[in-house]
Amino acid sequence: MFVIVGLIATLAIFGVWRSRSLWVRALVGAIVIALIWFFWDPMIRARGGSEWWQQALWRNLILYASMLMGMMFRVIWDSLELWRQHNAQAGARRRRRPRFEFWEFVYPIMPSLVVFQAVLLFADKEELSLPLLLASFQNGFFWNAVLSRTKQSIGASEK
Repeated sequence: MFVIVGLIATLAIFGVWRSRSLWVRALVGAIVIALIWFFWDPMIRARGGSEWWQQALWRNLILYASMLMGMMFRVIWDSLELWRQHNAQAGARRRRRPRFEFWEFVYPIMPSLVVFQAVLLFADKEELSLPLLLASFQNGFFWNAVLSRTKQSIGASEK
């Protein structure tokens, strides 16, 4: 239920976001509606005896997409934090909007396969579920911490 509310709120934000062109807002709206339909439509069911998203390949692709979304949300979060800090400084010229750099979105994708190994280790042979999706998203959101913890454990094992 919270996923649907969050997706509808996101759609509403993009609907009010007038600085973007109509086709961008329409594309985002179509993606949000497709996601709602994909996860909640009871007509999407079995293919070959088991639900298709429970098959290992699809489950892992969905978990990877969830982790990438977490990484992208982290980039947006960090940009918003910088924007807020800049606007909170006394005497600084206020920026109307935060700035998003393309390469900031590319940077977390590079180590994503390494971070995804932690998701696969956690998922093991478990079926796809909302807690597993949220854990994958969270792993992506905190990818810096996961990667630094891995580096520390590798460094400790070498000594």
